[in-house]
Amino acid sequence: MSSCVSSLGHDRYSSNNFDELFNLPRYKRYLDFTSHEVNDQLENHSNKRLKFSHDDEFVNVEKRVVEFSNKELPCLKIVAGSVYIPKDDPKKPLGEDAHFIHELFQTIGVADGVGGWVKQGIDAGIYARELMKNSHIATYDEAMKGHVNPKRVLEEAYKNTHSKGSSTACIITLNSEKNTIVAANVGDSGFLLIRKGKIIYKSPIQQRGFGCPYQLGNCKDNPSVAHEMELNVEKDDILMVGTDGMLDNMNDSEIEEIVRRAIDEKLKPKELAKKIGNIALYNSFDRFADTPYARASKGRHKGGKVDDITVIVAYIQ
Repeated sequence: MSSCVSSLGHDRYSSNNFDELFNLPRYKRYLDFTSHEVNDQLENHSNKRLKFSHDDEFVNVEKRVVEFSNKELPCLKIVAGSVYIPKDDPKKPLGEDAHFIHELFQTIGVADGVGGWVKQGIDAGIYARELMKNSHIATYDEAMKGHVNPKRVLEEAYKNTHSKGSSTACIITLNSEKNTIVAANVGDSGFLLIRKGKIIYKSPIQQRGFGCPYQLGNCKDNPSVAHEMELNVEKDDILMVGTDGMLDNMNDSEIEEIVRRAIDEKLKPKELAKKIGNIALYNSFDRFADTPYARASKGRHKGGKVDDITVIVAYIQ
């Protein structure tokens, strides 16, 4: 992640003390910290339960969630898979990225903690994980009101996230009634919309300068700066969401070539996410690669950028 921090704090949280850190006992069991993502999967709608892989524990879900799932099926839906490759750092084994996939409410989120906080002894990955956890909760609350509004999700998550640090964030939801995706993005994480193997839209980067993205947290930015987008989607479109660990190390032409092969090979979303993540990882260590990061630096850096890499691939079906 980029190192720019708009303002600095000095408190430190232990990454192991999640009860104290999140202070939301009602939802704390909903997180799978083993895989470093929030990804609630409906095991069986009819038995009104959710399964969470980190402890194989079942918890009851409120009746209104089941009522929501029993509504008429939407025209389109997203089926998603993800991969997360944290940097090799023994001091921060979880890295600084975080993400969630909420398939029931057709919403995806990524966040990337700002690495510059390490100079103050703060692990910004804790902020990113808390932000995504609260975004997941806010997605649920938003869905109960009607359609998920990504900006309102960010506003609610931001309000309830109290760790020190800061993070970029991108939240995307599918509006199945309008057949559109709606997104809110802060910083240099983002997404690509791909149709028939061709990138037809790439979300713009928000930054004040090279290495200094807009960011939520203990800094001057808040969700009001989020760039909101709404795009029409079609069946068989592919939505690819990632942190800058992917976007800085992958050229559009590389992504398109891999996606076309994936379509021919009928790869599942998670399989395609792994292929993209692995190429991004390879490029990040290539000192001579012609990467978006090297070009954006205008000669200050060559090759790829070693960073945490998060890739989410969602097939629109």
